[in-house]
Amino acid sequence: MIPLSRLIYPAALLSAAAICVVGFTPPNMILPATKTTTTSKIYSTTEEEETSSSTSADKKEDFSYDISGYESKEELFNADDIYVSTEKIAVHHSAIKTRNIITAIKFYGLLGFKLERKYLLPDGARAAWMSHNNNNSTGQRLEFIEIPSSKLDETPNSRIKAMDLLDKYPYLLGYNHVALDVTQSLKDKNMTSLCEWMDDLNRTSVQTYGKHLKPPALECQHVMITPALYDLAMIYDPDGCLVELLNYRKVLNPNMLPDW
Repeated sequence: MIPLSRLIYPAALLSAAAICVVGFTPPNMILPATKTTTTSKIYSTTEEEETSSSTSADKKEDFSYDISGYESKEELFNADDIYVSTEKIAVHHSAIKTRNIITAIKFYGLLGFKLERKYLLPDGARAAWMSHNNNNSTGQRLEFIEIPSSKLDETPNSRIKAMDLLDKYPYLLGYNHVALDVTQSLKDKNMTSLCEWMDDLNRTSVQTYGKHLKPPALECQHVMITPALYDLAMIYDPDGCLVELLNYRKVLNPNMLPDW
C-alpha cells in the first residue's frame, strides 16, 4: 500500500469537540472522573451523592450505569427481549464542532457530502448543514458548528484537537466515528483496492485544494462485519475526528463470530 501523505489542512488541526458520530470535551477541559460537582442549579449534586441517594423510595430509575446490574455474563439477552418502537422516527443529523468550518466543509466534500446550507447562530458562530445521499443510502446529515479560536483558549504554539479515540483513548465511552461505504465508488473507478481508492482521494485533495490528507489512522485491512468481509481503513478529518472507510468484499458464514 502507498500510505497517504502528510497532514490535510494544517491550519485547521483538530477541534474542541466532535462528531457524529464522535462527541467529546477538549483535553484541557476534561472534568474529574470522580465526585464531579457543577455550579448548575439543575445538576448541583455530585456523582457520589446521586449514588447514595439512589436507594430512596422516590428515586426514579434511568439508563445510567448501575453497578448492581447489567454485568452478569450468565444473563441471557436476545433480540426478542428488546422493545422496538413502531413510531415513525428518523435520524435527523449528527453534529461536529470544528475550529475551521470552511476547512471541514472542504474535507467532507471530498467524501461526497454536499453543502446544504450555511448560517449564523445567535451567538455569532458560523454553522452549516451538509448531506450525503449517494450509493442508494438513506442519507446522512452533518451539522458543523465552528468554535472561534478566541474561545478555544489556545496558546500561540498549540492547537486544541479532538481526543485520539483510536490510540490514546480507545476505551473512552460515547460516540466514536462515522463510517462511509465506498464500495460503489471503487466500482465506478474500476478499482479493486481500498488503499488505491484512498491514494486517489489524496490526489484529488492535492489537485483541488493543494492539501494532502493526513496519514491513515488505521491502515487498510480485512475485517469481518457480520455477516460480511470488508476492507476497512480509518482516516482523520481536519479536527482529528475518526472517519471509517469500508469496501464490501463478500458474505461469510455469520456464525464465524460467537454470540454473547
